[in-house]
Amino acid sequence: MPQPDDIAPAQLCDLLQGEHMLLWAFRATAFGAGDCHLIRRQFEESCGPMGVQALTALSVFVRELGQNGRRKVTLAAPGSYRLTRDEQSILALFAAAQAEDYARMEAHLAWLLADQPRAPFPAAACLVAQALEMHGFVLRLPPMEAGPAPATCPQHHDGVVTPFRRRAS
Repeated sequence: MPQPDDIAPAQLCDLLQGEHMLLWAFRATAFGAGDCHLIRRQFEESCGPMGVQALTALSVFVRELGQNGRRKVTLAAPGSYRLTRDEQSILALFAAAQAEDYARMEAHLAWLLADQPRAPFPAAACLVAQALEMHGFVLRLPPMEAGPAPATCPQHHDGVVTPFRRRAS
């Protein structure tokens, strides 16, 4: 199985239009330029009346992530051609919200927050993702690789299965 460092970093040119627009707005908001008129116009033209609501929800998401996240999230500078691993996870989070795969969305949220997902993150992610979907912008879910097959659990002679060995106290 390839390790994270063995995978070539994704580039902006690999993204679909909705993914690019989402990441562009996310970066700009995180770097303090979320009130950029170009971003606002892009969302208004792309998502109609829901564009401003989606952009506001994204701003709340980014602000709350910055204030309440328990780990540092790595973002490339606005305009950068490359994507960081955290940005890939952010895109996967919104794609999971769009696909209504809430367990996967919460797993990405837990990773980004380094904590349990809580309001307003799921609601904001779903609002943004659904606004994009309603206007034809599909966010792709990255493929999930299957983990290694679990080893069979050892059984005692009496038929009781012990999945984990107890530690000596």
